[in-house]
Amino acid sequence: MSDENAQIPGAPRDPAAPLRQGVRHVMWAQVLLTLVVAAVFALRGGSREALAAVYGGAVTMLISGWLGWRLRRAGAQAGGLVTLYSSAVLRYVAAIVLLALGLGVLKLAPLPLVIAFGLAQFGFLANAWRR
Repeated sequence: MSDENAQIPGAPRDPAAPLRQGVRHVMWAQVLLTLVVAAVFALRGGSREALAAVYGGAVTMLISGWLGWRLRRAGAQAGGLVTLYSSAVLRYVAAIVLLALGLGVLKLAPLPLVIAFGLAQFGFLANAWRR
């Protein structure tokens, strides 16, 4: 058995495993927050407002998933910091475009969409509280 194949006792088998687990935890928290907001708006204003809330939360989840994917790729390649910065700019642009699409083209209710988008961002705190 060569040294490069030897496992270090107590070391994780996959160095990216904690990152994937953290992203998964954040995503589940965002799903939960989005569903709670959508349920509140469904009771308050009906299915149209609930749909807008689901869309707003889905935008947050999409952007978060993209962040997790880019973090994994940045760790595996040289120039990872440049990748993260360029990814941040693209994520902001994507969020603006998707929100504008929901509000302008799809004509979704603005208040539930924006509230769900904002509250789903708190899913990141779920990973911080877990540590």
